[in-house]
Amino acid sequence: MKTYLKIILTAVVTAVITFSMTSVLFIVRQMNITANSNSESLIRKIETVNTYLENNYLYDDVDYKKANDDAVKAYVESLEEPYTHYYTEDEFETYMSRVEESYVGIGVIISADTENDKIVVVSPLKDSPAYKAGIKPGDFITEVDGTGFDAGGMDACVAAIKNGKEGTTVKVTIERNGTVKVYDIQRKEIVEKSVQYEMLDDNIGYISISSFNTNSEDSDESTYTEFVAAVEDLKEGGMKKLIIDVRDNPGGVLNIVRHIADYILPEGIITYTETRTGIRQEYTSDKKELDIPMAVLINGSSASASEILAGALKDYDRAEIIGQTSFGKGIVQNVFPFSDGSGMSMTVSKYYTPNGISIHEKGVEPDIEVELPQEYKDSYISDIPRKDDTQLNKAIEILKSK
Repeated sequence: MKTYLKIILTAVVTAVITFSMTSVLFIVRQMNITANSNSESLIRKIETVNTYLENNYLYDDVDYKKANDDAVKAYVESLEEPYTHYYTEDEFETYMSRVEESYVGIGVIISADTENDKIVVVSPLKDSPAYKAGIKPGDFITEVDGTGFDAGGMDACVAAIKNGKEGTTVKVTIERNGTVKVYDIQRKEIVEKSVQYEMLDDNIGYISISSFNTNSEDSDESTYTEFVAAVEDLKEGGMKKLIIDVRDNPGGVLNIVRHIADYILPEGIITYTETRTGIRQEYTSDKKELDIPMAVLINGSSASASEILAGALKDYDRAEIIGQTSFGKGIVQNVFPFSDGSGMSMTVSKYYTPNGISIHEKGVEPDIEVELPQEYKDSYISDIPRKDDTQLNKAIEILKSK
């Protein structure tokens, strides 16, 4: 599977179902949903339309696969919910590849801003083509190669950005503070490690996590294995205290963040999810724990899986949460791949912190709120000089006192 763009603000679990029919009928029949009057009417209508087309339509050059894909896509998109989508075969390959660490693209993490009905940049990856071109967090992507996109077209926007081999150029139109600018950005293969770490003064370890992903389809490596390796290396170097930085981290795979939380926390609930019918799924940790003083750095771009980690450590009182209130994405999507290569993502549940708090559209509030200096409001976290990083310096100050 080729890889292109990272997963965007989604805690994902995967379920598998099969696809054996065309058109919208799979929604009812292949998910083993009992047909109600609405779905029975839908089935009859689709079957009737297909019969009319096959028997009476004047032209014989109908692309039925495209027609079926378009019908299903329209059906699902009518929900107008930013994380529930139907994907064609090509789109689904792109969607699934976003949980991996290498891809061809411009190196930008985006999200759907439903309030403004626009696609917003969460953050460019450091030293990526988008980063070097000057794309910034909070920029709106309005067009790609002359095609306009709104919040509902996020995945089509992703496909357009990656629609070219390494070395080709994509024209990205950005709106920033009411000003429009066009960037010509060259695509390249990007291989990114999601964990960076170092030892600070006073034996304080520092680990930055940029996402919660797997490295590749066939690899056992992941953000979890990178995190554990970082902790073990820092411990061998004499680490006594730890800062975990998930600022600008848009999330990733639920199983990855729960393994990291399990490594850190004592026995108990890490998070749990609930469906609309009250079905509850608990994710728990064992008795092993990382028993050292800790601080977690968050900001408004810390989302989803980042909030699971921060919320759990906060509820267990295992770390000081420092920075600014997080993004507030507290819902989970299931991914349904079909045997023809297409697939669907669907919002299926809310997740809660161990104390039963839903952070959706609220975010995780820090224990200690610290703003960055005004001159760094639009800067990448990684670009802020250490001496001016008020949030990190507050975490160091707090840990030194412990």
